[in-house]
Amino acid sequence: MSPTPEPPEPQTRAALFAGQAPSLHNSQPWHWYVRPDGLDLRLERSRTLRVGDPRSRLAILSCGAALHHARIHLAAAGWQVDTVRVPDPDDPDLLARLLLGDQAPRDLDAIRMVRAADRRHTDRRTTPAAPLDLHRAHTVRQAVRREGAELTVLRPHQVFTLAGAAEHAYGVEAADPARQREATAWIGGDRSLGSGIPASALPADLYRDASPTHLMRRPGSALIAESHHHAAVFAALCTDGDGRLDWLTAGEALSAGWLAATTLGVAVLPLSIVTEVAASRDRVRALLATAGNPQLALRLAAGDAVGPPTPRIDGKAFVSRQPYEAQRRD
Repeated sequence: MSPTPEPPEPQTRAALFAGQAPSLHNSQPWHWYVRPDGLDLRLERSRTLRVGDPRSRLAILSCGAALHHARIHLAAAGWQVDTVRVPDPDDPDLLARLLLGDQAPRDLDAIRMVRAADRRHTDRRTTPAAPLDLHRAHTVRQAVRREGAELTVLRPHQVFTLAGAAEHAYGVEAADPARQREATAWIGGDRSLGSGIPASALPADLYRDASPTHLMRRPGSALIAESHHHAAVFAALCTDGDGRLDWLTAGEALSAGWLAATTLGVAVLPLSIVTEVAASRDRVRALLATAGNPQLALRLAAGDAVGPPTPRIDGKAFVSRQPYEAQRRD
């Protein structure tokens, strides 16, 4: 059989490329609509976590990562792009609009990030293999800052407070059958539909039991303390505000920082559970002693990510090659 031809429109190619972006539990909660002059990014509510993420904060953050992926793909292909974030307050699911401008020289930094995106995946090692020098961590921080967010590297005594926050969040989830059912729906198994985290991507460790969520979200104090002992660096991704625009910005910054990390040989593990539970997120906010809002905790470790990448949904399921308004009329 001959390979499927690549779509001719640069915006369609960018939307398909954006499907490689990281997302909460690999839920991929985005949908792209191709317009003659660009792209619309909408939240796909059928792939959000209604119990664990009731405000869709982490889903919108995930969409921000996809938005950054689309932006760099267009820049690497030599297109000027205007990005309008949260363009319509009366349409909360419309998160961004990309408007194509004139062709321009290909952006070399964007080309490097596009290449890194092909290698990027989540590092689910129980313990890192080698210490990470802070110089590389600060380079990742600079990439995050360029997207309008902040990455605060935690000091050793703060790491153990982070572990306590993770442990509290784990306890809340373990005591909530609805949270357990929802997490189990996304974690473990074969994942034949291309979303979620298959069992093959989960690490084998001392905390394995019958529940795939327990394996994925093992007790925070053990994971963080053990990783810290092996000289991993922990950081909090923060924004000034805490609304849809801030969540989208955090996702763009996550993508930029993660791709910079991949280029530097730094592996990344997001610790979403620390901010999924309100009380744990408040602990992290107090820990930082700033006016910023923690959106995600990250573990940065030396070396390439270990383990298989998670599957991806077929692009036909999240890219519509006509505007949203036209589909609604049909």
